[in-house]
Amino acid sequence: MDFREIIRRNNQRTKLVIASYILIMALVGLLVDTVLNANPYWGLAENLWAFASFQQMPYATLLILALTVLGIIAIHFWGHKMMLTGMNAREISPAAELSRGERQLLNIVEELSLAAALGYIPKLYILATPEPNAFAAGWSSKNAILGVTQGLLDQLNRQEVQAVMAHEVGHIVHGDSKLTLYVGILANVILTITNIFSQLFFVARGERNQAANKARMILMLLNLVLPVITQVLYLYLSRTREYMADAAAVQLTQDNQAMISALRKISGQHQQHQYEHESTGQAYRSAAYIYNKGDSLFSTHPSIENRIAALEGRRPQ
Repeated sequence: MDFREIIRRNNQRTKLVIASYILIMALVGLLVDTVLNANPYWGLAENLWAFASFQQMPYATLLILALTVLGIIAIHFWGHKMMLTGMNAREISPAAELSRGERQLLNIVEELSLAAALGYIPKLYILATPEPNAFAAGWSSKNAILGVTQGLLDQLNRQEVQAVMAHEVGHIVHGDSKLTLYVGILANVILTITNIFSQLFFVARGERNQAANKARMILMLLNLVLPVITQVLYLYLSRTREYMADAAAVQLTQDNQAMISALRKISGQHQQHQYEHESTGQAYRSAAYIYNKGDSLFSTHPSIENRIAALEGRRPQ
């Protein structure tokens, strides 16, 4: 596996996601400006161009773009912390007084970080939930974190835990934990903003000119179409990243059987128990977990059967 090529592709994808997000927000802003202050003698395209070229002052566009930039900055510096929001998470650090199991987990992460040549050790958190799962977030020594649930630690043996943590370290090495974080949070922001404006303009229609009415209809259409687009984007990014992280786990541990066994145990526990919805938290954290049921066209994870097939060197269905 060529880590450098994977990292290069994921960095390119991250930049593409951010650029696409800015363009979508700019379009939403121009549509809002047209709804609020369209020239009645111009068509929709002429009004959009007039605001885009500053022939008319695009107040809404500038405001939305300013909020967009602030949002990107917030994700860059604090996005990894959002992954822990609403979770009963406890940091496991070398300086703390640790149990034997916690010390063993920390040693596993230290060994894997060294094997992966990260150059640093991600912060490690244990999440107080019986659901067996784990996730990674961040991409540098300043923000990389690993979260593992107490349920996973209770139900897996050392080799299986090591394989799961190697999978999560693989996400950080590849840079796809950064990509998924941006995609997840930005997608939610886009959907929230378009929903607010489409609902606002649907309720307060009033007397408008033709261009304003068309702009309003496009905003409403975006509110319906963007959820599908973002889900497809999740599908495209998340399924690929899971296969790559599984492969990284095998490369770091030199053992495919431990990863296969861990996936089977985690999947079996999810089939036997109905875990609380809150345990998976926000959509972006749910997509980052090592396990999320993948058995439909729009699932963010491949099925366990396909992941095991890939680990065994067989072609996924």
